Amino acid sequence: MIKHLFILSLYALQLVHDFHVSHTTFHYNETTNSIEITSKVSIEDLEKSLESINSTKLNLGNKNENKSANLFIKNYFSNHLKITVDGEELSYRWVGKEISKDLHDIYLFFEILNFKSVTDIKSIKIENSILLERSKKQSNIVLIELGNKKFNLNFNKDLRQKIISL
Repeated sequence: MIKHLFILSLYALQLVHDFHVSHTTFHYNETTNSIEITSKVSIEDLEKSLESINSTKLNLGNKNENKSANLFIKNYFSNHLKITVDGEELSYRWVGKEISKDLHDIYLFFEILNFKSVTDIKSIKIENSILLERSKKQSNIVLIELGNKKFNLNFNKDLRQKIISL
């Protein structure tokens, strides 16, 4: 009986993690004329994606963390999270990372410096394929905050880019 409960519990745990979500915020900072980007993803999913690409163990967030982990993360995000404003793809720089207190998620910080005035923007295209190679059920939520304008977007395996007209 205990053996059956144990097996059932393991199966239930697999179902719980079968729902995969990332959350990214693009926030315009008027003081610095920059876009601050914060992305929250599952440590486990990010590690598995990066390890499959780079064929090396990362150990994110612990004392044995791979010295190239930050570079791997930055390169991954540069390829899977793109922002284009009025036809010009913008590059962003790595700021840092922080492990959540529950040790389940990791917060990644980037920024776009010298961002043009929000009032001059005609369109924004966001491409988001973060972790879509890992799970067909992956959902990527993006919140864009440009002054008093806010947009909430959702990306998945069937919808990897959206254009916002301002």
